[in-house]
Amino acid sequence: MTNPTLRREAELYISRQSQTVGYRNLVPTNLQEASDLAVANLFWYFKLRDESEEGVPA
Repeated sequence: MTNPTLRREAELYISRQSQTVGYRNLVPTNLQEASDLAVANLFWYFKLRDESEEGVPA
């Protein structure tokens, strides 16, 4: 996550996904202050959550 472009993309992804869930504090401004590890963990949390929702029949 040391690549600034990848980190910025991850922050935007987290921000978009968190808004759909109702986590209002996960905005890019707050994510900029988070560590690389925290951003990576949040990214994979939302990524896996999205994948598990896709696999559930409606």
